[in-house]
Amino acid sequence: MLYLMLPMYNEETAIVRLLENVKKSLPELKEPLRVVIVDDGSSDNSVKNVKLFARQNPELPINVIPHNCNHGLGQAMRTGIYHLAQTVADADIVFTMDADNTHMPECMPSMKHEIQAGAEIVIASRYCTGGDEVGLRMYRQILSRGASTLMAAAFRYRGVRDYSCGYRAYSGRLLKAGFAAYGESLIREDGFTCMAELLVKLYPLAKRATEVPLVLRYDLKGGASKMRILRTVWRYLFMIRQAKRDIKAVMK
Repeated sequence: MLYLMLPMYNEETAIVRLLENVKKSLPELKEPLRVVIVDDGSSDNSVKNVKLFARQNPELPINVIPHNCNHGLGQAMRTGIYHLAQTVADADIVFTMDADNTHMPECMPSMKHEIQAGAEIVIASRYCTGGDEVGLRMYRQILSRGASTLMAAAFRYRGVRDYSCGYRAYSGRLLKAGFAAYGESLIREDGFTCMAELLVKLYPLAKRATEVPLVLRYDLKGGASKMRILRTVWRYLFMIRQAKRDIKAVMK
C-alpha cells in the first residue's frame, strides 16, 4: 500500500490542484494510494474543498485529520507521521510533500522504485543532477542552500544533498522504527526545521538513503509563504545541537 501525507494550512486553491495532479499519477504508480491530510487549523475553505474533491473522486481515498487550531508544521507532521506509524506495514511506502502545489507528483513513481530497490529514504532533491527551482526568490534560494550546506557539514550523510525539502518517501519499516526509537521526540521542532530534523534522525536507522531530481515549482504556489526567515535560521542552529543529542542517545 502507498500513502501520501500532506500537512495543510490555508491552501484552499493549491490543495485541489495538487490532488488533481496526484490523481493523474495513479496509473503510473500501479498500486492503491491513500491520502492522509493533517489540517493544521485552516481558517479558509481548505477542508471543505478537500472533502468535495474526495466525494467527486472516490478512486483516491482521502482521510482528513483536523487540528482545532494552528500549531505549526512540526505538530502537523507529528500528527501525520504518528498516525501512519500505527497504520502501515513494513513494506508500505509513505510519501510526504507540501500541500501548496510546489511539489510535482510525477516524482512519486521513481521514488517508489528506489524504495522497492532497497532505499528506505528517498528525497526529491533540488540539488542532485536534473533538479532545479523555478519561481523561488533569490533570498529563499540562498536560505535553502545555506541550510543544506549547514546540515551537510553537521551530519555528513552519504547520498543526501537536499536536507530541507519535505518531498520524500519513507519505508513503512523505517517510520515504525523511528517512533520505536525516539518516541515523541522524533520531531521536536514546530516550524519548517522539522523536515531536516526528521531526516537526520531517521537516517541512522535506515538501510540506505538516496535522491531523485525535483524541479520545485514555486511559481505554482497557491498562497504566500508562511516561513519566518530569522526564526528559521535560529531554529536550524538549535535543532542541530538537540538532534545530535537525541541521535547519540538512540544509537549508543
